Amino acid sequence: MEGSMSGTWGFTTSRPTDARYGDDVAKYAMSNGEQGLKTFVREVLQNSNDARLDNDDPAQVTFRLETLEGDDLKAYLNALDINTWSDHASLAADTESGEHISEAMARIEDEKSLRVLTIEDQNTQGLLGAETADQSNFTALVRDVLFSSKSGDTSGGSYGLGKAVLWLYSGLSMVLFNSSLSEPTPRDDSPRLIGRTRLPTHKSSDGDTVYQGHGWFGNVDADESGARPESLWGDEARQFADDLKLSRPDSPGTSIQVVDFRVPTAEERLADEELADKITEKAIEWFWPAIYRGNLEVTVETDTETKSASIAEYPRYTPFTTCLNDRTAATDELTEAGDVVEKPITLTIPAKTDESGSTEGDLDLLVRRANPDERYQRNSVAFVRGAGMVVEYYDRDKVVVGNEDFHAVLLGGRARPWGTGDNPSDVDDVVEEFLTTAEPPQHDEWRRTESLANTYKQGFRTAVEGIKPDVTDTLRELVAPNVDRGSTGPERLGNRFKIGSKRRSGSTSRESPSSQRVTGDTDIAFDETYDHWQFEGEVEPLSDRNEIRQVTVSLVRMAEERATNDRLPVRNISSDTTGVSISLPDENGVQVGRLDPPPGTTSLTFEGTSEEDMRRVETRLKVSVAVAERRDN
Repeated sequence: MEGSMSGTWGFTTSRPTDARYGDDVAKYAMSNGEQGLKTFVREVLQNSNDARLDNDDPAQVTFRLETLEGDDLKAYLNALDINTWSDHASLAADTESGEHISEAMARIEDEKSLRVLTIEDQNTQGLLGAETADQSNFTALVRDVLFSSKSGDTSGGSYGLGKAVLWLYSGLSMVLFNSSLSEPTPRDDSPRLIGRTRLPTHKSSDGDTVYQGHGWFGNVDADESGARPESLWGDEARQFADDLKLSRPDSPGTSIQVVDFRVPTAEERLADEELADKITEKAIEWFWPAIYRGNLEVTVETDTETKSASIAEYPRYTPFTTCLNDRTAATDELTEAGDVVEKPITLTIPAKTDESGSTEGDLDLLVRRANPDERYQRNSVAFVRGAGMVVEYYDRDKVVVGNEDFHAVLLGGRARPWGTGDNPSDVDDVVEEFLTTAEPPQHDEWRRTESLANTYKQGFRTAVEGIKPDVTDTLRELVAPNVDRGSTGPERLGNRFKIGSKRRSGSTSRESPSSQRVTGDTDIAFDETYDHWQFEGEVEPLSDRNEIRQVTVSLVRMAEERATNDRLPVRNISSDTTGVSISLPDENGVQVGRLDPPPGTTSLTFEGTSEEDMRRVETRLKVSVAVAERRDN
């Protein structure tokens, strides 16, 4: 091409379209990097699963780990135009992230080896869309780091943030893409190849030019300094793909290569075989619904072996798939091991801000009584919607009485009729959209989100925050049907606390002085998987003449066994107590959990989590309870 150079790096001197969100992306990427391979595997497979073509074949995803050495490494780095890239990386070395990249470069030079991870998917759409399109697969994955262009209400996410982890897991912050398009948009001469690196902002050696740090590998217009390079196409792209170990089969889809792949939080670099095991385990753990239904196939390859993420290879997920298999033969009670019971959970969805979408739908809870040897994720509920990914494993061990252990699946949205042979209804589609909007960028729970607040009218919080209490109540009926939990009070009184009554704003009722007391039990522990604190508790007045008017839960950071003024925000809170109103107000600029029970409440339980706590500072639970004389006395 006249006036252009192919297969080289170009760095923009103008601010890219997503640069104003750079801090948000970095914050998101780092917080999720702390979760190890879980986030990486979830995000990668979610993208491929969402891009599956509309046919009867599965999306096929292969993770391929390869270590390059000797002549192979030299040829690879030459094709990668590493010298141009290194010049820019060196200019950015005086920043924190630039220093990390310099350390990776020195390690590669010292070890004379480079590990690359290639993720190849087939039977997917490919990187459709023009270089400058506002919304497209290409734009969302390659050009705009923050935005998403996923279509359909069943896509795994609505934020598009997750792709940032691709660069986070590259020691050089460099990712290459080679794609065979499923349709000629924008061109019919696939494959399409492009790379992207995310370096810190840096200046040229003479200080006259400022580069924004976003660099692309592709066709560079030699006559337009600082312009963004565009994709390589056709035979030229195919040749570079061969040299970059990025060739792909003649099938629609995309191959993504993470250069110098490593796990940011690992204390030492894991061997390929160990990495392959972990990737395979995470794939089946979070995508067994899509794999079970035949919509997704996942394999992991190293130089020595090929592993498959399948139910046959990982039978510990069989209890969950059996819930779907035996759904049509569901019983009324969990009498024997293997019995499956189906119960609906009503979800009332408010109207959107445009007045559309108000409906009452169902989530279907499938509960299977466990065999004694079925210990993995025992007494957990897998939350699933139409995307085929497990959003969350909800631990309900505390509702089990005796040996009535279980496994359960909560099916929502377009996943609700799975196992029945029926198709999703129009109401299921509305529920699917609501649940999708209720997922944060990590897609790891259903809760109040900014998107939910902006899309739906009043009532959305009650709807989404009522799911877990309703699931707990239903499970308690099934696995603890004969237990009177309200007559004897708390059985464990680990942390007793005295809390004086206080008058609520606007209250006209007579309230007792601070000699009024409550008793209860609280527990707080750090969850290593999600990097947050989990807490729970139950409270009741010491006197039978009193009732609970309000409970406020806050999280206090400690220092040398003494409380500080530092507070950790409460992320969510729920209650199994019937009729409790839940809110998350700010107190002194920090979000707390508040529970307002109905009149006559004499015992109240709660549970919740904090925001992510990367500092992992010792944190204790502060529970403030307002009690007053019962209204019926």
